Amino acid sequence: MILGLFLAIVLNREIRTANIMRSIYFMPAIISNVAIALIFSSILHPDGILNSFLKAINMDFLVNNWLTDPNLVMFSVSSIEVWKWTGFTMVILLAGLQSIPTEYYEACKIDGATGFDKFRYITFPLLMPSFNNALIICLVGGLKVFDIVYALTGGGPGNASEVLNTYVFKAYGRGYYGEACAASVIIGVLIATISLFTLKPLRSKEVEM
Repeated sequence: MILGLFLAIVLNREIRTANIMRSIYFMPAIISNVAIALIFSSILHPDGILNSFLKAINMDFLVNNWLTDPNLVMFSVSSIEVWKWTGFTMVILLAGLQSIPTEYYEACKIDGATGFDKFRYITFPLLMPSFNNALIICLVGGLKVFDIVYALTGGGPGNASEVLNTYVFKAYGRGYYGEACAASVIIGVLIATISLFTLKPLRSKEVEM
């Protein structure tokens, strides 16, 4: 959300290459998750592109087992998810930014407000509807994540990168159908509960233009 908001603010300005940059940042959201997992598995492999690059520039102290170290694997997988969906969040927030009338900023400029004041009192309050939608989508997407994790690590090493849906998938594969169904129901309840209890207080903070 933070990265998406930052990109949306930067690319909402009149920059010559703004449309190209928007397309580049949004591109990961439309790439197949399995393809992304295959690409990053070669990048983050112990003998992969990233470690080879770090060794080539004499930064061996940064070399790690990104996908096989139980202490690092969840951070590696999470960073890939963040990279994939930041552009999608940016598009939602960018649409919200472009719907804010410029008259508010002109009046704010006349009053001598700083850039931070404009963001605090105009941009963010009027962006709340788009921000809320993007936040709920991110929360639900985080709870539903499966394919990138399974294709990259299968939930391993051990259970270090296990998520709810990989657990359900493995339970079905082992023939524990009742356990898998129960876990699926729990996921649905979790998504509904978190969405409802998050959306209500956020909606109360929205203001009309």
